[in-house]
Amino acid sequence: MYLHSFEGHCSAVNDIRMDDFALEYPLLDDAGVHAQWQNGSWQITRIADIWTRTGKVLSLPYKGANAYPSFQFAEDGTPLPLMEKVLKALPREMTPWQCAFWLTSPKLELGGESPAIRIQTGDDCIVDIAGEAGCLMAA
Repeated sequence: MYLHSFEGHCSAVNDIRMDDFALEYPLLDDAGVHAQWQNGSWQITRIADIWTRTGKVLSLPYKGANAYPSFQFAEDGTPLPLMEKVLKALPREMTPWQCAFWLTSPKLELGGESPAIRIQTGDDCIVDIAGEAGCLMAA
């Protein structure tokens, strides 16, 4: 019976990693994304869901809800333009959490910076690096 709790999709170690991620990178819920969106309309309260379905932002399953890392949004609450390109370039086999960890991990080819930083600064080279992440998964 004891081992059964570790057989699910997320192990206890992954839960700890997710909690650590949430402490380091603020997560927004649906209401938080809508509140941050300065052009928001009261009629589009599920804008985060729309942006997720259209591939503009990354949504993470966290503690029974959808969570959105805040680093992917501009000051006006809209998705950063490079976010969609990077998400499309990453391998489809990657889970949302694998994408999140990849986006926030330092990369040698970026001089030790994370892809999230390069997305925020608008550095297009990150799209090619995201495309190469598929080679790493195949290895």
